Amino acid sequence: MQLTLLNSKTTVPRAELEAIERQRLVDLLRYSGPKRLTVVRAPAGYGKTTLLSQWFSQSNEPVAWLSIDVIDNDPIRFWKYFVHTLSNTLPDEIDLSLLSLINEQSPYELLVDSLLNEINSLQCTIHIVIEDYHLIGKQSIHEMLIRFINYLPNNARMYVTSRTELPLPIAKWRVKAWLTEIGVEQLRFTYDEMERFYTKRRFNYKNSESLQHVFNMTEGWAAGIQLAGLSGSTSTMGEMDVDSFDGAHPFITEYLLQEILTSLPPSTQEFLVCTSILNQLEPAICDSLTKRTDSYHILLELEKSGLFIVRLHSYEPIFRYHHLFADALQIEMKNRYSQETISVIYKDTAIFLHGKGDFMSAIELALFGQLHDIADAWITAHLVEIFTSGETSTFTRWVQLLRDNNYPVNVETLVMNVITYATIHELEKANQLIEELESRHDLDQWMDHIDYQGMASILDSTKAFVLYASGGDLGQVIKIMQKQLERGPVSSRWDNIPMQYNRFEPTLLRTSIGVRGKLLLKETAIPLTGLFREGELKEQNMTGFSYGVSAENLYEGNYIDAASIELEGALQYGHHFKDPGLFIPMYILKGRIHATKKQFTAAHNLLDYAMETTQNRHWIGLLCTMKAHCYLLEGNVLQAEQQLYQSTGLNNPKAESGQEFWLLVQARVLLAKEQAEDALLIITRVKTKALQERQISTIVEAIVLEAICQMKLSHEEEALIVFHEALDHGAPYGYLRTFLDEADAIPLLIEYSKIRNNRKSAYWDSVPLAYVEQLIASIQDNLQQDTVNDILTPREQDVLQLLANGASNSEIAKQLGLSEGTVRVYLSKIYSKLDVNSRTKAVLWMKNREN
Repeated sequence: MQLTLLNSKTTVPRAELEAIERQRLVDLLRYSGPKRLTVVRAPAGYGKTTLLSQWFSQSNEPVAWLSIDVIDNDPIRFWKYFVHTLSNTLPDEIDLSLLSLINEQSPYELLVDSLLNEINSLQCTIHIVIEDYHLIGKQSIHEMLIRFINYLPNNARMYVTSRTELPLPIAKWRVKAWLTEIGVEQLRFTYDEMERFYTKRRFNYKNSESLQHVFNMTEGWAAGIQLAGLSGSTSTMGEMDVDSFDGAHPFITEYLLQEILTSLPPSTQEFLVCTSILNQLEPAICDSLTKRTDSYHILLELEKSGLFIVRLHSYEPIFRYHHLFADALQIEMKNRYSQETISVIYKDTAIFLHGKGDFMSAIELALFGQLHDIADAWITAHLVEIFTSGETSTFTRWVQLLRDNNYPVNVETLVMNVITYATIHELEKANQLIEELESRHDLDQWMDHIDYQGMASILDSTKAFVLYASGGDLGQVIKIMQKQLERGPVSSRWDNIPMQYNRFEPTLLRTSIGVRGKLLLKETAIPLTGLFREGELKEQNMTGFSYGVSAENLYEGNYIDAASIELEGALQYGHHFKDPGLFIPMYILKGRIHATKKQFTAAHNLLDYAMETTQNRHWIGLLCTMKAHCYLLEGNVLQAEQQLYQSTGLNNPKAESGQEFWLLVQARVLLAKEQAEDALLIITRVKTKALQERQISTIVEAIVLEAICQMKLSHEEEALIVFHEALDHGAPYGYLRTFLDEADAIPLLIEYSKIRNNRKSAYWDSVPLAYVEQLIASIQDNLQQDTVNDILTPREQDVLQLLANGASNSEIAKQLGLSEGTVRVYLSKIYSKLDVNSRTKAVLWMKNREN
């Protein structure tokens, strides 16, 4: 869906001609140094926007300005507007490439890093402003903005205005000297500034005593000073606690209405009240709403009179009311008009916006005006566009608003809400809604209606998916799918809407379709995957994912040859449907299989080829991360580290990716550099998040690496306890390769096996002994198949060869240019990999392989 973008939201407000210059504040901005972030925080009416618009009117450097509304509290919408405002400053061609990265499921650092790179490429300094950030409450938006500011290039300056404290690490940034902070104390008018303001506005005052009275009562609050000047009187002001004011404060409302609004002609009052529900004021929509033809002139007169109206464009007559004024006018609307008249105003305005093509704003306004039938009809009419836009937070909020008001939401909308919940893995909510729709069918038989048969079929498919993704009864999943096949295809307007099952994950096991790492038993998976490979399902993209999930399941179960066959099928489907969410994870798996077989040249060639199949920076970054992992397995730590930081796509060599795949490879790099404590911090972070998200594959991998860290830190007992935890998570699903692929985990596994065989304890019994024995048998099978070249790194082979020739530790150290301590470390690794415990046995092992 093409979002209707309002340029007024991304345009620097024009500096008011009658605003006074406050040089002390300008100097604060000018001489604070090249600070990364400027925060302007104060309640409404302190001149936050005026200050910044004046500041930028004196600058020739590009400014990207974003004014926030309540509807922008949606990650998709927020970042689409953020990209839009930057694209007005940066080269035009970035717009499409960056917008394609914005969706609910993508990792937030992907978009942020791409934006940072675009900014870094500029040859000038850019200023980025977010106005009214207090309207943002989504944690994901905060996290993205934090990363954006953390890695902001030197040629960018960030400005944020807010009425409230920011949910950002301000204290941390303050310590780093990144901040310029402007608050209430700085924004308060001085007596001299107030006097100049009244003089410039031609506001009359009796004498210096009356002016001092206004100053004392307002305490330098700009809006209060303006209110007093507009009213021409200070008699009603009384005592005020101006710092606590907001738009709904009784004093503000009373003063604006009694002292300002009532002084205007009745026709102007009518105009102001009727248009107060608009986020932006344009003559055409004001004419339509007020049934008059002179809105253009009224808006200009209001601007000249110094009322609370802000011009958004220098050359176009587009304005908005100050938030204080708009809030007061909307209260007056409720006092002045009947509910029926108010509903007509909202309806006419929403219909006008909808007619202009801005159906998102139209729906929002209809819902705010309690026009539920109109909102529901528009949501249904634009459902495909809304759903494909990815603005899931907005969509689910709308549906919930209707449901909270006991409105019978359209069936199609509810079915798509189920799919939305399933897509973002809120499976409990999806299940509840499925049950509700089935109960609704029991009452009105909606599934039998010809208009809804397509949606009934989609609901059945979604039910099977939710059941599968939540680890439910696979027999029931198969039964639902068989019923679908018997029924045959049912057409609907959703037939040609592509479903994206993986937008960013490096493995399918981390997605809903991979059941977040809950491996399927081979005997269970075969009948399920078989359904996808027959009949009409054979031609669907989902069938390709059935091959991909099967390949990853088989690899983890140590069926490497079978996994290789399945992944080739997945690659064919992935390229046929041009879906990198399928073929990139398969290239990563194929590279992993090459690395397992010590075919590192083949692995790197494959991953390099895979990079040529996509231009998406995120997928390329994942492939770079896999290359870094391969370099590590080769023993090339330096190359691995260089490749890893290159994979972030950021020019900052210390920038971290937020993705678990990247972080765990980084942890392995740190382990290779003997920085186990640093590695442990990263692993703990990943483990905690994985446990929260119930990502089984990542949980097992992270805990295995945690155990290795403990062993490196000489915490042998703790290492075995942690290793038991990893086995406890892996045993129910038959995880094997995650353990076998970590060479440093093999000694832990062997020691753990000895403990299990020699020591009986209820604590250890949570992991079946048969599972442990299966892992040990897999190690032995691998050792029997492997040659010394397969098992040991080139340097370890050199050490073993000298050992076989009878060299002592000191002689080995001298010949290889190593310290004796390093030689001992190499020997320890060699013994672990060969499953031996002495020099003699290591030499015998090598001779047996040579024979």
